[in-house]
Amino acid sequence: MIPTTEVGSSVQNPFLFYVSMLGILLVIGTWLRLKVPFLKRYFIPASLIAGIIGLLLGPYFLGVIPKHITSCWSGMSGVLIVIVFAPMLMGKKERSPKELAKKVVSAISFSYMSCFIQYAIPLLITAAFFVPQGINQLFGCTVEEGWAGGHGTASGMIAVFEELGWAEGQSLAVTTATIGLMFGIFGGIVLINIAVRKGWTACLGNDESSKSIENKEQEIYTENAPVDTHRAVSPMVIDNLAFHAAILCIAVFFGYILNWLLKTYLHFSVSWFVTALFAGFFLQKILDHTKWGDAIDMKVMSRLQGLALEFLVAGAVSSVNVTVVLDYALPLILTQLVLAVVMIFLHTWYARRAFGKYWFENSMLFFGTFTGVAATGMLLLKVVDPEVKSDALDVFAGRAPFCAWAVGGGIITSTAPVWVATYGAAKVGLVFLIGAVVLFFLCPSW
Repeated sequence: MIPTTEVGSSVQNPFLFYVSMLGILLVIGTWLRLKVPFLKRYFIPASLIAGIIGLLLGPYFLGVIPKHITSCWSGMSGVLIVIVFAPMLMGKKERSPKELAKKVVSAISFSYMSCFIQYAIPLLITAAFFVPQGINQLFGCTVEEGWAGGHGTASGMIAVFEELGWAEGQSLAVTTATIGLMFGIFGGIVLINIAVRKGWTACLGNDESSKSIENKEQEIYTENAPVDTHRAVSPMVIDNLAFHAAILCIAVFFGYILNWLLKTYLHFSVSWFVTALFAGFFLQKILDHTKWGDAIDMKVMSRLQGLALEFLVAGAVSSVNVTVVLDYALPLILTQLVLAVVMIFLHTWYARRAFGKYWFENSMLFFGTFTGVAATGMLLLKVVDPEVKSDALDVFAGRAPFCAWAVGGGIITSTAPVWVATYGAAKVGLVFLIGAVVLFFLCPSW
């Protein structure tokens, strides 16, 4: 149950060195963000700048940073996302539980609809245009595996495709993951800038015009910094940040135990960040029955989440695999261009109906997640909601247990290629399309 792998200094020292390199990139990204007008105007976050610099210095371009370091950064994403999710359901919530529950239902419907569309459109296009040209009908499955699933899911599909006799599928899924990640990041940034100018955002441009935001000097605070936390424990006992980090570690620890129990006794596989989320929720319920219940300051927890998120985004972007499969260039371009237009429609026009207040903040979190990975969604949310004023994280966390096991790397993702091989791309694509249309109309409206 408890990991037995010994992590000696031979591993710890290189890991700390690799993290320090990522920290250097973040400082450089921060400096560029403060000094370059273009980066200010288009709200490009320092973590994204750091990630792009790391990508350019990495093995696929200049080769200054070797692949084993970027691979370490990539692996950190799966750990840091646990820290981001663990405290999401902790602390005192000021939002209406009824309103939040309705949004969670909308988010569940929206999530399945988005993933079903990522199967329906590519499968129907593949059946109509590409199968007659000799392209394997399983090609239509690669988009959801790469976009909603991400690089981890795409890479893990190799056994499924090999068993079905199409080993090329895994490479193409990884390629779609790369394209989706880039579209999610840069397409999301473009959408955010459009949204600010059109007044769609609730947290950017709320108290001032878009023009004043663009021109506002964003410097490092030297004095009169805003106070955003309160002290929960006397510094004579423990440092406030250390206290909250320790509470967060409890949630992470029991999240791991819960994850192990589910896999061992129920044979139910779910991500560690999901079980850590629930562990944090139950931990808060236990603390509520003690005098420690009010000691959890979510603003401090938010700072810990922000720390993990900055390193997560920088590391994830730095380690993007830029492999391009030229033999499938035309099918890749066609399917993903059509799907890109549909995703933009869903996350601009339709998201207003699904999420009501803070609709754009919620839509950006889902847009990034369903075109790349959760880290991309977190990145876009950080840009559009830098002080975490919206309910987007709460809604996203609430829908996770109902969706994470099924789509974007879950059971449906792993079995869809088998369905296509058995029943054909056209039939399976049509079923997914019907499901998406039904969810389109069933989603609660505001």
